[in-house]
Amino acid sequence: MKHLADSTDPKVAALYTEVLPADMERFQAFCIDCPYRQLTYEGVNWPYLINERSGETLLLLSGALSIPDISWLTIAHFAQTYRVIAPAYPAVKTMDALVDGIAAILQQEGIKQAHVLGGSYGGFVAQVFVRRYPGLTRSLVLSHTFPPDPANVKTIQKMARWMPLLPEGLLRWLMGKRLGALMPARTPEVSLFHAMFEELLYLRLTKVDLLNTVYRTVDYYAQVYTPQDLVGWPGKVLLVMADDDPGTPESVRDAMSALYPGARLHLFHGTGHSTSVLKEQEYQETIEKFLEEAIEDRGTGT
Repeated sequence: MKHLADSTDPKVAALYTEVLPADMERFQAFCIDCPYRQLTYEGVNWPYLINERSGETLLLLSGALSIPDISWLTIAHFAQTYRVIAPAYPAVKTMDALVDGIAAILQQEGIKQAHVLGGSYGGFVAQVFVRRYPGLTRSLVLSHTFPPDPANVKTIQKMARWMPLLPEGLLRWLMGKRLGALMPARTPEVSLFHAMFEELLYLRLTKVDLLNTVYRTVDYYAQVYTPQDLVGWPGKVLLVMADDDPGTPESVRDAMSALYPGARLHLFHGTGHSTSVLKEQEYQETIEKFLEEAIEDRGTGT
C-alpha cells in the first residue's frame, strides 16, 4: 500500500496545494520512518504501518476512514519511543474478523502484548479487541469514542440495507457530510488533515470499503457490554474526551465511565472531535504519561 499525498498523481497533488510546506516535509519524513508492510490472513490482504523500534509496542487503531496515515501526528510521536503498529482496515464485514486480522499482524511481528490506543471508530475496534484478546492487551486508551448502542441498532441496520443501492458518488457525499461534521474548521494549520480526509474519501476508498465500515458499525452497535466484561484483566484504562465533541456528549461520557469503572478520564475543552490535531502536544503528553504509568505499574506488579 502507498502512503497518502503521492505528488506524482495529479488528482492527489491538487488536493495538497494549500498545505504548509513544513507540514508536508514532516509527513514525508514520517512516511520514510513508518513504511507499510502486508500480511495475508484468511485470504485477505492486511496492510499496516510499522516502525523499526524494539521494546514496548503500541497498537494504534485509527478512525473510520480505514487508512492510518490520517493519524500520522500521533503515530509519528509515539514512534520515537514505542514500536508502533497501525493497521489499515480491509473490507471485512464483522468486528470479530477485523480484530482477528489485527491479532494475526501482532503474531506475525512476534508481539505478545501491546498497549492499545483507539480513537473514534478505532475506539470501537479497541473495545472489541480487548474483549476478544485480553491477553494481547497490556493497557487501553479510548479516545473520543462511545460504547455499543443496541437500542439504536435497528436504525443503522436500515441504513446499511439501503446504502448499497446508492451510486458511489452519492455514498461518498453522504459519508463526507456525516464525517465532515466532526472535522475542525479549515485553517492553514490543519490543511494537511483536510487534504488527507478528501483523498481518502474521494480518491482512495472504494464503495466496498465504505460499505464494510458501515456493516462493522452495525455489528459493533449490536454488542452488549457490561462493566464485568474485563473483571480479571489487569490492564489500566484511559478515557480521552472533549467537552464539546458532538460524538461524545456528557451522557456518552458518563456511559463510558460506567462501562469502565476505575478508568481515568481526561477531558479537553473546546477541541471537539479533533483534539489530536488541535491540541497535538497536550493530547500526546496525556497519553504518554498514562502509558508510562501503566508500564511502571506492571513492572512493580501493581
